[in-house]
Amino acid sequence: MKKIIYTDTDGRLCVVTPAEGARLAYSITLADGRKLLAEPNPVTVDTIMRAWPVRGAVAEWAETEDKFVARIRAKDVPADALDVRIVDGTAIPTDRTFRNAWKAGANGVEHDMEKCREIHKDHLQVMRTPKLAALDVEYMRADERADTEEKRRIAALKQTLRDVTSDPAIAAAATPEELKAFMPAILL
Repeated sequence: MKKIIYTDTDGRLCVVTPAEGARLAYSITLADGRKLLAEPNPVTVDTIMRAWPVRGAVAEWAETEDKFVARIRAKDVPADALDVRIVDGTAIPTDRTFRNAWKAGANGVEHDMEKCREIHKDHLQVMRTPKLAALDVEYMRADERADTEEKRRIAALKQTLRDVTSDPAIAAAATPEELKAFMPAILL
C-alpha cells in the first residue's frame, strides 16, 4: 500500500497511511461467490462491508491505487506541507526507535544520523539517572563512614556513567541499527 510523506512547517516528517477501507469500489465478491454491490455509484469499501481486507474477497475498484492515494492526499495533507511525496509502504521504516529523526530521502524515509545520535544520548541519560541516584546514596554512606577508598571507587563509577554519552562509538555509528546496538556495559 502506498503512503504519503511530507514535511510540516515545523520541519517534522509526517506519514499518512490511507485506510484500505476508504478506497472506492463498485462491488466486492466474497470467497463463497456472493457479490455485494455498491449501487448506483461507487462507495468506500467499508461502506459495503465493515472490515477490509477480507480473506478471499475481491473488490472491483472504482479507482486505481494511485487515484485513491491522490484523493487522500488532497483531503489529509495540509496546503502548507513541504516536499509532499507518495511512496511505497516499504519505504517507511518499521522500527520507530528513531522516529523523530526521520526525513524525506531519495527513496522514501531516511534517518538524520545527527538527530539519531541525540535521541540515543537522551535515552542513555534516562537509563543512567537511577544508577547515578543510587551511587549518590552509596557515596553519602561512604562519606559518613569516612571511607575514602570507597568514595573514590563510587566517584569513578559516577564519572563512567556521565561519560557514556560522549563515547566515540556514538559518533562512529553509521546506521541507526549500529547506534541502537551500542549499549555501554555499565548501563546493563
